[in-house]
Amino acid sequence: MTHDAFAGLLKRWRAARRLSQEQLALEAGVSTRHLSFLETGKSKPSREMVLRLTATLALALKERNVMLASAGFAPIFTARSLESLELAPVRRAIELLLQKQEPYGAVLFDRCWNVLRMNEGAARLMGCFLDPAHAAPGVATNLVRAILHPSGLRPALVNWVEVAQVALERLERECATEPTDEARRALLEEVRCYPGVDAVGPIAPEGGAPTSLVHLKRGRDEARLFTMLTTIGTPLDVTAQELTIESYFPADEATERWLQGR
Repeated sequence: MTHDAFAGLLKRWRAARRLSQEQLALEAGVSTRHLSFLETGKSKPSREMVLRLTATLALALKERNVMLASAGFAPIFTARSLESLELAPVRRAIELLLQKQEPYGAVLFDRCWNVLRMNEGAARLMGCFLDPAHAAPGVATNLVRAILHPSGLRPALVNWVEVAQVALERLERECATEPTDEARRALLEEVRCYPGVDAVGPIAPEGGAPTSLVHLKRGRDEARLFTMLTTIGTPLDVTAQELTIESYFPADEATERWLQGR
């Protein structure tokens, strides 16, 4: 790549973040003139300038690597396997979080909502409300597919519309924040084609509830849950940055008793 490639990417990301040249220059501590020269390819950025601008634009680590490469510099952020020796402390922390959440559910997933790990509480929930034998391929191992696909959790979701609104809003926001992430965009386009998803409107909070609830019911089993998301603070590895744990908590005493008794 050349600095012309960097110029195009910089302009694209600035537009995606809805910043003018003056705003980005001010936040990054550079002159508007210099930023203009970088966007037109008249000036070549230093490595430090690339890192400063990508940090100001709050780009994901993998996108910072792309920006470095486009300017002729080697990527500096690694993308190690979760099973690697270097990520052993992260892996241990994840295992502790999943264990401590018992008997309630917790799931580890990546940037495309693919389930990487789950604790026994989450496995029990899935076993009660989702039938993997009748689920379409990929539905049982991906959270957004499990929510939106007719063969996933959808038949058991009493408030499917509300849950679908939240899932779609999250995925759309992620795609808007990372417009170059083709895998996530492909997932959004896929789930939008599921039956009934096109009729799901925007989120309309009612009653001032502080959290969005998930109401599941299948046969005699019933649970009302709310969720919390946990991410790794200040990650310096691409894989670590893309990990999220979703934890499920009982929203009422009946659900707490039901979960405790399983």
